[in-house]
Amino acid sequence: MRVLIIKPSSLGDIIHTFPAIYALQQACPDVQLTWVVNDSFKDIVSLLPGIQRVIPFPRQQIARLHWPAIREFQTALKAENYDLAIDFQGLFRSGLIAWFSRAGKRAGFAHAREGATLFYQQKISVPAGIKHAVDKNLYLVQKLFNLPEDFSPEPVLQVKPDWLQAARQLLQAEGRPVLAVGFSSRWQSKTWPNTFFAEVLREVMVRVPSVQCWLLGSKNEQADGEKLRLSLNSAQVINLAGSSSMETLVALLKFSHALLTNDSGPMHIAAALKTPCIALFGATDPELTGPYGGDRHRVFQSLCPKTPCFRQKCPFGNDACPKGISPAEVAEAVASRLKKCDSD
Repeated sequence: MRVLIIKPSSLGDIIHTFPAIYALQQACPDVQLTWVVNDSFKDIVSLLPGIQRVIPFPRQQIARLHWPAIREFQTALKAENYDLAIDFQGLFRSGLIAWFSRAGKRAGFAHAREGATLFYQQKISVPAGIKHAVDKNLYLVQKLFNLPEDFSPEPVLQVKPDWLQAARQLLQAEGRPVLAVGFSSRWQSKTWPNTFFAEVLREVMVRVPSVQCWLLGSKNEQADGEKLRLSLNSAQVINLAGSSSMETLVALLKFSHALLTNDSGPMHIAAALKTPCIALFGATDPELTGPYGGDRHRVFQSLCPKTPCFRQKCPFGNDACPKGISPAEVAEAVASRLKKCDSD
C-alpha cells in the first residue's frame, strides 16, 4: 500500500504526527510512505525511520505564485499512484494537496478547518475526551486501519551521526549534566521573561554545581540569549542561539539531560527524543500541546485567571504568566531530573 502523509508544518505539529505514523508502520510493515512537508522542515522527517520519500512543499514560493516551483511540486506529487492520502494538517491548502495527489482515497479529520473536508472521502470524528494532538493523530490512524485504540507503540527516532558530531563540537560538555534552555517562543504570550529564566538558572547552578547550560534559539533571538547569558555571568552558561542548524539543534537536544523551556517547537523535539522537559505554559494548554511522555516531564502552568487565553500577545504584559510561580520550585524540578539522569 502506498500512503501519502500530508503534514507540512509546524515543527511541533510534525513531531506530534510521528507516533501515529510509527503505529501505522508497525501495523502494516509493507506500507510505502511519502511525506509532504514544508521545505524548511524536510530534514526533521528523517528522524522517523522508514519514510521512503519526502516531497518538500515550497510554501513561500507558492504564496508568491512562483509558477516553476508550483509545477515542480505538482510533478513530484503526481509521480506515484497513492492508495491513500491522509491529511493530518486539516487546512484548505493541505486538503487541496490531497486532492491534487489523485490518491485512490483521501481522509482527514471531520473537524478540519477552512473547508478541507470538501476534499476528503473519509472523515474521522475524534471523541471529545481525546485532547492532545498526538492522541488525535493516533486515533485517526487507528480508525483508518481498524487498529485497537490502545495500539500506540512509542516511536524510536534516529539522529544522523554527522548531526551528533556537529553538536559535540559546539557543546563540549562530556561527563557533565547538560541543561538546554529554550528561553524564547514564536508567540510573545508564550515567552516567559528572561528575568524568570535567570532566577531559575541561578538556583539550578546552586543545586547542580557541575551543570552545563546552553541557550537555544534562532538567529534573531541571539541578542536576547546574550543578555540572559551576561545577566548570569557564569562560564557554565553558553549562548548557542543562532549558532546551530535545525539538524544540530536536534542533536544538541539528544545530548541534553533536560530542557527548561517555554511552549515551543524544540520542546516537542526534546520530548520525542525522550529528553525530560520542564515546560512553562501560559497562553496555551498543556492538555492539548504539552510535552508528550507522561511522568518524564513536568509542566508549570501560569496562575493567571485567563490561562489559557490562546492570544499571541498578552494584554497584561510579559510578567503576567510567572506571577505566583516560584523560580526555586521550577529549579528543583530541573535539578531532580538532572540528578536522576546523572545517576542512571
